[in-house]
Amino acid sequence: MRVLVIQHSAADSLAAAESVIAELGHEIITVRIDRQHPIPKSVDCDAMIMLGGPYPLTMENRPDWIANEQELVRRYVDGGRRILGICLGAQILASALGAPVRRNAQAELGWHTIRRTSDPSSLTDESLPSQMTVFQWHRDTFEIPNGAKHLYESDGCRNQAFSLSDRVYGFQFHLEADPRTIRAFLTVSKYRKLAGKGIQTEAEIMAGIERHLPGQRKHMSSFLAHLLPSAGTDPIHDS
Repeated sequence: MRVLVIQHSAADSLAAAESVIAELGHEIITVRIDRQHPIPKSVDCDAMIMLGGPYPLTMENRPDWIANEQELVRRYVDGGRRILGICLGAQILASALGAPVRRNAQAELGWHTIRRTSDPSSLTDESLPSQMTVFQWHRDTFEIPNGAKHLYESDGCRNQAFSLSDRVYGFQFHLEADPRTIRAFLTVSKYRKLAGKGIQTEAEIMAGIERHLPGQRKHMSSFLAHLLPSAGTDPIHDS
């Protein structure tokens, strides 16, 4: 399987997900927006992963590549390909499917517990727990696209994940994060200047690495093995 990865910034990489995807036997093709790589115009891969980045869709004067990425999303959806959007990637995915993206009532920075909603999804039911503590780094949120299933919520942000046809997934949280990702966010992100209920201190965030990261890595590996199965093992169901 060929997996296209759209990386928007140096800090937001595949991180821990890269080795998992490689172990599944897939080829990774990376487009680096931060290096002025152009967005592909055609569907040349079996799956696409769109990562996070410091480009809120609530900003004025969006860069041109956002519209190009939204158009590529629609082509991948129409082509029946598998898609995972993470944080900004999930917001681009939702907006490409017609859903609004807006400022959330509060930012979520650090480790937050998310809970499954009542909407069933065979892939997440099989690969992710009903409740888990995950790494968050966002200020905006997406609405659930028409026809999509609302999968997870948290106390601070209702729309944490959605799926469409069990092949297209948007996650507001960062299952892929590793210690390097977390340290990079703490160093370079402008969100560190924010204050509020959902924002943890640096000490709390770093302590969470030992407490929560092993479980998060396990959940990420399980989910990717279902979304991007190795040859001959495809658990995805049509719905």
